[in-house]
Amino acid sequence: MYLARRDGNLLKREELPECLRESGVVVAVRDIDEQQLLRAVAALNEGGVRAVELSYTSVRRAGWLVQSLKERGLLVGVGSITRSPQARESGALGPDFITATVTAPDVVSACIEMDMTCILTGFTPTEIWRAQEMGADFVKVPAQTLGGPDYIHSLRETLSARHLVGAEMPLDGYLPYLEAGVELLEFGSSLALPELVERENWAEISRRASKIVSACEGWKAKHKLPDIGSQP
Repeated sequence: MYLARRDGNLLKREELPECLRESGVVVAVRDIDEQQLLRAVAALNEGGVRAVELSYTSVRRAGWLVQSLKERGLLVGVGSITRSPQARESGALGPDFITATVTAPDVVSACIEMDMTCILTGFTPTEIWRAQEMGADFVKVPAQTLGGPDYIHSLRETLSARHLVGAEMPLDGYLPYLEAGVELLEFGSSLALPELVERENWAEISRRASKIVSACEGWKAKHKLPDIGSQP
């Protein structure tokens, strides 16, 4: 099954989790109206960001956003999902991945039925373990509020936790999460997108995105991992 485009090339469904890992960074874009959202995402993309997550509320209001952003070569997800009907409704719009804010088995089942990449959210070791057992492609962990990189270290050592997403990363101090074993960094409120959009400060959005992507690319190069900007 072919679902997404990147640089004009179709991607198979099974390639999408690896493409997310290669992207290294995903930005959750919330609380911005549709037209300004497109400009904000363009600014993020100019800074090197290749994966964005829109809220379920946004795509319900303007479902065309998903395909519009995919046509620009971005990986596009829908987040803030809690139930399988929401996942199916969002999946019908053709996103590349679905993100649930809870550890929901019915959301995983819906994603499997739709042959779609699934990200669940877990806080406790039990929730994270359950999410892995359910078959989620990634588990998002708000580790900053739970002990930071040390919490990720603990999960990796005690649960052999894998395919972790560090949620709500700060603008500084995110590289230690990569050291701890996180495969994907999610940025949201720390980027202050609504405030920057209100001021139409597109250059600052690009600058912040570029700083993050460059830092992560540098970390990958140092550890001899594929560059975030590399193409398969």
